[in-house]
Amino acid sequence: MYYVIGRPKAGQIFRQIAQSLIESKKIALGAFGRRLKSKRGPGIATKATARKLAVLYWRLMVKGLDYTERGIKAYEEKMQLHRERWLVKTAKELGYELEQIPI
Repeated sequence: MYYVIGRPKAGQIFRQIAQSLIESKKIALGAFGRRLKSKRGPGIATKATARKLAVLYWRLMVKGLDYTERGIKAYEEKMQLHRERWLVKTAKELGYELEQIPI
């Protein structure tokens, strides 16, 4: 790895870590990166994942906050709940009422 003008070393390190996280199959940040990669492309996904990782690092080192990796399953459940809330809100705005069908 070499230093490029305008790209700090820490940023390069976080981007490299983010690329490997996107490849991982068991870490929630990787699932976040893959979801973003499918929607916005690999460059934006890598940068967004690197930023999220840098914020977590900063919170851990400077603020002393705890962080526990909950895994992909918890991340996917959270995204499912977010989609359901969005769907209910959008349906309500359009004048529809949703009803859950048991499977």
